[in-house]
Amino acid sequence: MRKKYLLLLIIGLITFTLFSQNHDKQIENILELRALARNNAIPINQRFLYAKKAIELSEKTGVDSTVLLSKRVMSRVYLYQDDYANFKRINQENLKEAARLKDSVSIAYAFHNLAWEKDYNLEIDSAYYYYYNALKVYHVINDVENESSVLLNMAEIQRVEKDYIGAEENAIQAIKLLESLPKDQEVLDNLWSLNNLVGLISERLENREKAIEYFNKTIEISKKIENSRYYYLSSINNLALTIERQGDLKKALELYKEVVEDEQLLNVDPDLYVIAIGNVARMEFAIDPDKADYSKSVLFNTLKITDSLDDTINEMGIYGYLANIYDKTGKQDSAFYYSKKAYDLAIKTKSNVERMDALKLMAKLDGGTKGIEYLNEHIRLGDSLLIKERNIRNKFARIEFETDRIQTENQQLSKERQIFLLSSVGLLVLLFLLYIIISQRSKNKELEFTKKQQEANEEIYNLMLAQQEKVDEGRTQEKKRISEELHDGVLGKLFGTRLSLDSLNMVQTDEAVKTRSQYINELKNIETEIRKISHDLNSDFISGTGFIDIIKKLIDTQSLAYQYDYKFTNDNSIDWEELPNKTKIHIYRMLQECMQNIYKHANASLVKISFELKNNVILLTIEDNGSGFNINKAKRGIGLKNIDSRVSDIKGKAEVFSKIDIGTKIKISIPAHN
Repeated sequence: MRKKYLLLLIIGLITFTLFSQNHDKQIENILELRALARNNAIPINQRFLYAKKAIELSEKTGVDSTVLLSKRVMSRVYLYQDDYANFKRINQENLKEAARLKDSVSIAYAFHNLAWEKDYNLEIDSAYYYYYNALKVYHVINDVENESSVLLNMAEIQRVEKDYIGAEENAIQAIKLLESLPKDQEVLDNLWSLNNLVGLISERLENREKAIEYFNKTIEISKKIENSRYYYLSSINNLALTIERQGDLKKALELYKEVVEDEQLLNVDPDLYVIAIGNVARMEFAIDPDKADYSKSVLFNTLKITDSLDDTINEMGIYGYLANIYDKTGKQDSAFYYSKKAYDLAIKTKSNVERMDALKLMAKLDGGTKGIEYLNEHIRLGDSLLIKERNIRNKFARIEFETDRIQTENQQLSKERQIFLLSSVGLLVLLFLLYIIISQRSKNKELEFTKKQQEANEEIYNLMLAQQEKVDEGRTQEKKRISEELHDGVLGKLFGTRLSLDSLNMVQTDEAVKTRSQYINELKNIETEIRKISHDLNSDFISGTGFIDIIKKLIDTQSLAYQYDYKFTNDNSIDWEELPNKTKIHIYRMLQECMQNIYKHANASLVKISFELKNNVILLTIEDNGSGFNINKAKRGIGLKNIDSRVSDIKGKAEVFSKIDIGTKIKISIPAHN
């Protein structure tokens, strides 16, 4: 029964290990697909396929948070595809799922994206609602940069809707937040937009000294932004308009000309070019009425540019400028004609300020019944805009109030549910804690057993080394004994015999001398050969090979068990006898760990192992042709951490190189003398 239970436990552990390895591989693939989907250098259609595949793999993991993160990447792809319907749909799904998972970051991003979609489609109330919700979450999670970005969007909506006080408050709050951040390009870009916004609001409220202050700030900020010519010229144009309305027309003209004289402006920002050149023409006439023809000529040329750009807004503005010039030069018919064209475009573009200006001039030019109609329309439009402004000022405050009230009610309901859940799961928590205590005790016992097993392994290895050293010592002593026997015994006797034969050479018969000489030469040859054997035996020609024998046996055994081929190379110049046992134990264990890791993770068919001696450093290289991994994304497991620990203990260095589908190489450098 115990054997059966143990077998089931082993099978369970193996299954869990395989599942864990497969899960890690899935996560790695998902992360890689997300990175590809975010890569702006890849065509958007291909990025869509990567994002779709990431979602499919995420769903297979069964981890909701992983699926949510992959859907966030897809949301970004939809945006770049201009697929606003799916952009809206997936962010609504993400918001619902993030709320369920209580993922504050994803909640904030979903609110922010939905706000942007509503803003893009001019659903102003809904946009403000979502921006406000995103703002609150960003504030809670202390995401200052995104919090300030949302405040900028809210302030811009309020400015357009003429809630100038609320817009200024949000803009100033955003500026304060951004001032606390490092001034990278994105922060500087937002700071420029916010200061520009405050300047525009101040100009609209006729607080011109304050407007000039903030436009000057935008000029200074623009100088710190890369490729910031547009920012700089736009700031100059806004500053010029404020100075013009202060009455300094010459200074304003000087600034307008600085904008127009930029050679690249027409190509980089034709809208700003058209605005600036219109302002130059207007100022030239305002300063010197004799330049009316020149100003009209410039404006008519500018109309050609707006026509080529299909720029209705600036076309409307040019018609207004022409109408004013014709009016002041006494050409009422032409003035009325261009004022009427400006009026028609103002209705088309819903530009109420320009519409009121046109109505005012048309009423003046047409003194009859029609003129009275224009004047009455001007009054009605002004009154309706005033009422609308008042309502708008309250609208955004009401949106914030209603949002806060709903969230307060939800929080109260959430607290009640939490109390119920806490009382319901109290027993489960207690049981869980008990389980943790029991599990921890079991783990401690397991760790203690593992530690003792490692100590036993170290001891066994030391015994192996000691046994090998004894064998080597016995062999050396035996060789020395044989060498001495040959040298002192056999060689001595041969030498005596040779001397005797030498003395016999005194017999002077030719045949005897010849024969004895042959024997003597043969004895000399034998003596030389035995002396060589004696010398070779006395040399410890296998000194230091004991450790390498152990290494070879380890490699043979492991490669056979793990079923992969190997190539082993040893540098014979390495003096292993000079190396402490501690260092050799670490080398043995590191090699053993690497071979185990190759078997577990690499799926390799060939492993190359080599020892080299370079500059008094032993270099151990283990290379496989397996699947490889991304060293920047992969977590360092226990095996690699153990290798790092061992290398550090012997003052060495370990380097890991790996490429997916090519293989992995580990280089371990060890000082030859520790």
